[in-house]
Amino acid sequence: MKKLLLLLALVPFAIVLDSCQKFDFNPFEHHQSPDGKKENADVATDWYKLQLTILLERNSALNGINFAYIGVGLYESVRNANDDAASFSGKLYQMPTMPAPHKNNNYNWQVSANAAMADMVRSFYTGLTVANSASIDSLENAWNQKLKRVCTNASFDCSQAFGRSIAKEIYGWFLIDKINGSNTGYVPPVFAGAWVPTPPALVPIPVNPYLGASPTFLASNATSVSPVPTAFSETAGSDFYKMAKKVYDVSQSLTTEQKNIALYWVDNGNGIGLTTAGHEMSIVTQAIAKLKTNLVKAAEAYAKAGIAERDGAIVCFRSKYKYNLIRPVSYIQKLIDPAWLPFIVTPPHPEYPAAHAEVTGAVMQAVSHVLGYHVSITDHSYDFRGWAPRSFNSLFAAAQEAGISRVYGGIHYLPSVNEGLLSGKDVGDKVGNINLTGNGKN
Repeated sequence: MKKLLLLLALVPFAIVLDSCQKFDFNPFEHHQSPDGKKENADVATDWYKLQLTILLERNSALNGINFAYIGVGLYESVRNANDDAASFSGKLYQMPTMPAPHKNNNYNWQVSANAAMADMVRSFYTGLTVANSASIDSLENAWNQKLKRVCTNASFDCSQAFGRSIAKEIYGWFLIDKINGSNTGYVPPVFAGAWVPTPPALVPIPVNPYLGASPTFLASNATSVSPVPTAFSETAGSDFYKMAKKVYDVSQSLTTEQKNIALYWVDNGNGIGLTTAGHEMSIVTQAIAKLKTNLVKAAEAYAKAGIAERDGAIVCFRSKYKYNLIRPVSYIQKLIDPAWLPFIVTPPHPEYPAAHAEVTGAVMQAVSHVLGYHVSITDHSYDFRGWAPRSFNSLFAAAQEAGISRVYGGIHYLPSVNEGLLSGKDVGDKVGNINLTGNGKN
């Protein structure tokens, strides 16, 4: 199977001539590189592309959690290029104070980013294959060799050590995360309109039932939950029946375009495509490359994308397991058409709200705060599968298509998609509004 394109051309950046001394852990010391806002983001986008190749082989909602920590770590490894850039420390749940570079010395921020990303990718992705490890080593070495040509030995060494110190602190923070992706001991509730196992696998215990009880990075997301869904009813002509019948009717006359949209956003990993989080980060990476975003701004975009992905998933699954709503296939087979099956396979968890809409919406809205609300993008994420790219007039428009794809696929009711987008936008706005300038106070 063809793999995603791994590496962009490696472009050297402005030469850093001054050496630097060892860094310390004084959080009040900051340093501004003269060229901090000019350094390109290629080192960051290369590392995200590599993560996408790893995610091709996986499928778990919790894989997206890595992006939250790795994005914040990337940002912290380069933010001191701008004297006005504040830390995420103190703004995110249990995040420790980050190491600070030594005062009055120059650092090569691409070296720092490369070191931090290499160490974090090795730490956060468990079960790496021999090929995965070789790719990580190769990418780290390629950037090191290029950067050594534009950097004194002393500057390179302290910049690399600084990046590694950030990675170590970030991973230590991750190890105390109480996020719970288990379903051990969960017993699905039984009531009229409750989720039941769906074909074809009929998985008896749904996934991620405890995810919603996990702590969010932002306190403002700690108790968020979607409003009560449409009242359940099996009566023909009721609002719930009509909602389900709409899914059925759409499935009977799917156009080629609607089928393409449904398939494009399956995002099932397992050697077939990207995971949901991987697809989101692929779009973010393409936007950064299109805009030629500088390294610090790109790092902020990646950090806020990851935070939104994590908090969006927690908020979404909190609502899913609060209501435990029945999936369309179960309702339609019982009351409308016993032989009916959706166009794509139904994931094994409750229906409301739609996760693709909510989580992708959260990511795209958060990133829009950084890159712009009207950034048009042509998504080439699935070129490697021979699929035509899809174009959007904004990042959030991509999330809207991700949401409606689940109606075309037959796995969500339209109100669940609409609520997912609303809730995702709310989460994305909260994350996007984290103030990282000046004194950093919101």
